[in-house]
Parts: sequence; structure tokens; C-alpha cells
Amino acid sequence: MAGVTEVLADFAGGHASRSDVVRALLAHDGWFAPMMWLDEAFPERKVYDRMIPAAPLGQAPGPGRLWLFTDAGQVQAAIEAGGAFAAAGGPVAGMELFAALTTGTSEVIVNPAAPAELEFGMGVDDELLEYLARWIAALRLEAALVDSADDLGPRLAAFAHYVVPVDETGRPRVVSMEQPQGNFVMGFTAPDLFMDHQKRDGGVTGGADMAAEKLFQLADYDGVDGVVLNMTESDSFVLPTDLCQAVLKLTP
Repeated sequence: MAGVTEVLADFAGGHASRSDVVRALLAHDGWFAPMMWLDEAFPERKVYDRMIPAAPLGQAPGPGRLWLFTDAGQVQAAIEAGGAFAAAGGPVAGMELFAALTTGTSEVIVNPAAPAELEFGMGVDDELLEYLARWIAALRLEAALVDSADDLGPRLAAFAHYVVPVDETGRPRVVSMEQPQGNFVMGFTAPDLFMDHQKRDGGVTGGADMAAEKLFQLADYDGVDGVVLNMTESDSFVLPTDLCQAVLKLTP
């Protein structure tokens, strides 16, 4: 996966989607943020691996604006540009950082002193926070799938926003597989994975948002042998019908 600054540059050039940017922001583990905000967001955490002091006077973020930095170099660039934010701390993992956002922040500016292609801004409201929460849940589920986590079943059952490819009739798209052999309904944990598949499969005309209960019930239809998650050209996570039924028993 491309690094966060590479994805931001691609987005600025029209070569990456907003979904690509959100995934990169959340997957990045090297964030720095002003200590004043970090102290409010993580009151139990007092020490960071690096704490970079800034000048007491200069240009400070406006009320409700939060400056975030992809690395210590971007912190230093903001300081040299006259930014005033007392000090910055880090590194902080992206999912932890963005999960801590509240509507007490009205706008986030990433790399405020960087060249335009490495800067990114977004307004913060209830809709964005819900969007980020869905993405964070998706990335955590993806990690659980890769790691075969002990709590994978409950995570699969609790996930509420699978993206299911549909055909021109509006029916879920079914793919025939050789290993394991059978016909499987497809589901994706995040929009970018769905869009990548849609580029490969001309029979997909749209996507349906489904909670776990609805998705895994599709494995009970005649001619369907289970669900395949996050299918790519070289990999996938297959749940035969019996495992789908086991997940259904765990749904809320």
C-alpha cells in the first residue's frame, strides 16, 4: 500500500479517490498533533516518543481548527513557517487519532505548511465522524481476517456495512470458484475494495450496503454455497454455508 503522502499527492493530481485517502489516513501510524489537543483527546497518556516544541508566538490554528502532521518533518515545516501551537507529540496511529475526533473540532488540516499536493483538509461534523467510524470498523475487521483473530466471528457478526456487488437486476452478484468449489455471494468491507472489484467485473452495476445478518443469510439461498469477502485476483476469505450460519448465530 502506498504511503500517506504519496496517496495525498495522487489525490491532488486526480489519481486517487477520497476512499483511497481515508484508508491512507487511517492506516498511517506516524501522526503528530498539537499537545494541547492530544492532552484533551488522550488524557490518560502523558508521554509520547517525540515531543517537538514550537515558538510561543506566531500563526496559530483558528478556533475549532486542528492541525495534523504526517511526520516530524511536517511539524518542523509548520514551525519554520511561523506556526504557533506550543508543542506537537507523536507518533500516533491513524485509527486511534481519528477515532478521537469530536465535533469540538470543526476542521482538520493535514500538513498546513506543506506543498499544496501534500496538504489535505476536511470539515468535521456528525456525518464525517460516522463515516470515519465505519472505516475504522472496516479496517479492524480486515486486520482480524488477515490475522484469523480469536474474535473474528463476533467481529464479522457485528459489522454493519458490508458492500455487496449487485447486477443490473439489483440482485447480489454471485461468483463461481474452483477452490473451494461452489457459488459464493461477494461482500467487501470497504468502498475502495468494492470499487477495485467493480473495475474487474463488468457485470457489477452497483453496490448494496448490508449488515451482517442480511449478508450471511444469502448463503441459505438455493445454489449458493457461502460468502466470499474482499475477493481479489489472488486472494479472498471464503465462508462456506456452515460458517455463515455460525456467524448468523452471533449477530445482535
